[in-house]
Amino acid sequence: MNHRRMKWTAGTLALVAALAYLYDPPWLGGVTSGFFQWEYPPGEPVFRWTTGRASLFIPGNATTVMIPMRSLFPGPDGGPVTVRVSVDDRFLATITLTDPGAWVRDELPLGRRSTRRRHRRIDLRVNRVVRPRMVGVMTGPPTVW
Repeated sequence: MNHRRMKWTAGTLALVAALAYLYDPPWLGGVTSGFFQWEYPPGEPVFRWTTGRASLFIPGNATTVMIPMRSLFPGPDGGPVTVRVSVDDRFLATITLTDPGAWVRDELPLGRRSTRRRHRRIDLRVNRVVRPRMVGVMTGPPTVW
């Protein structure tokens, strides 16, 4: 085998190994997007605001998820705020927040769909944001079963 072919083979193997690692990275469980920092108000539950769209990861073997949600501002035209929830790019549920200030804790069954990945992605899409910070809804830490 000549030197050029050995370099090409080593490079290809390194690329395949990197792609296999990135397909299901172990650190993905701590990754979120579309969220502000956690807030710790005295005497109240810990929470963080979403933007209009937010994503987080939960363990791949979870069968149910509960993400506490609360809206302090009304939705479009004074109506309820809705949050569309998807798991791994599949629609899961629409959560309606009708009472501003009240926490909603809906348990969402994920099904027993077998996944070989370590994590599943949960996407939240809020039907309105409030300017100037562009906040959506308040969310608490997720609980998974």
